[in-house]
Amino acid sequence: MGIYDNRDTPAYRRFRTEPSYAKNPLILRWWTPSHDELLWTQIQHEQWGWHWGITDEIVAVTPPDVIEAWKANDPLCSKYAWYNVLMYFAASRAQELGFTQAIRTPERKTCPLCNHTFVEDSLPQPLVKRLGIEQLDFCAPCLKDTVLQQTGNSSLAREDVLAYLRDLTEALQRVPSQGFGEGVDDLRDLSTQERLALLKLLRRKPSVDRVKELFGSWFEALIEARVLEDDARRMSRGTQCLAKDGHICFSLGEKTIDDALCALGIAHEKEAPYPEGSFRADFAAKGAFVEYFGLTGDVDYDAKTRVKQRNCNKHGIKLISVYPSDLASSTKLRSKLTKGLSP
Repeated sequence: MGIYDNRDTPAYRRFRTEPSYAKNPLILRWWTPSHDELLWTQIQHEQWGWHWGITDEIVAVTPPDVIEAWKANDPLCSKYAWYNVLMYFAASRAQELGFTQAIRTPERKTCPLCNHTFVEDSLPQPLVKRLGIEQLDFCAPCLKDTVLQQTGNSSLAREDVLAYLRDLTEALQRVPSQGFGEGVDDLRDLSTQERLALLKLLRRKPSVDRVKELFGSWFEALIEARVLEDDARRMSRGTQCLAKDGHICFSLGEKTIDDALCALGIAHEKEAPYPEGSFRADFAAKGAFVEYFGLTGDVDYDAKTRVKQRNCNKHGIKLISVYPSDLASSTKLRSKLTKGLSP
């Protein structure tokens, strides 16, 4: 039985710490009070799973040359993976400082999907990240085939796929992106009842390969399900489609934002020019720019994003940055737009 089939015991063995691990002089040489604050913050946010991502967090706030110098000089890094050396140091230091006393005891709960009881720490970290440490409301066996990547029914009938797309669109009140439910943020910021409704739908989802086999692409499936306008079409910038107010949008994400602005009664302009250069903003509203950064993580795309941000800072233009995670809930998106565009 794998860790995703478990409800009654911790997904991972108890993390072992030793006082000697926290005494490493070559790490203590560059360790600062800010690093200790980072340990405390991570424990507060991640509880019993805090140590799994702590090395990345430490590296992110430490100058690269410091990390490289330590790796080159610490004999432990020749014997063990440096990543683990730093993780064990952090875990032992947190224990030494008493920070781990803030870790609460995992609760036993009842899963609304299957009505079986489960203990919170039976959920593997990929599922914890999708639910949030303070809202672990479903068990791993119920989630493993719905919210992890490369899941879904690979033999679903054509009409069942179309019915699923229509029902999911109705539940989300927007056009769903391919693989909805598999994103780390797709279920965050939703109530348990909202999650329950979506997870019941996601049990019916087709696999990506099945959609491609039946329709050629997710895009074509959306059109056949009549949830995407017939005049929507593929463009080099993405999927060109019409928002409810008639604006031409260049991605489903842009359409979602446009429709949200329309629902809020906020007047907005599409493709507003920046004061400098040839860039255009996705939307201009109430003297601010609203940009959908849907490809964050791509090197060239991120470079253009930074240019836009500097342009706005230079000319005193408020920039509201919307990311794919903000589209997971219409309530979350509308709240961000309302707050961002308030005087």
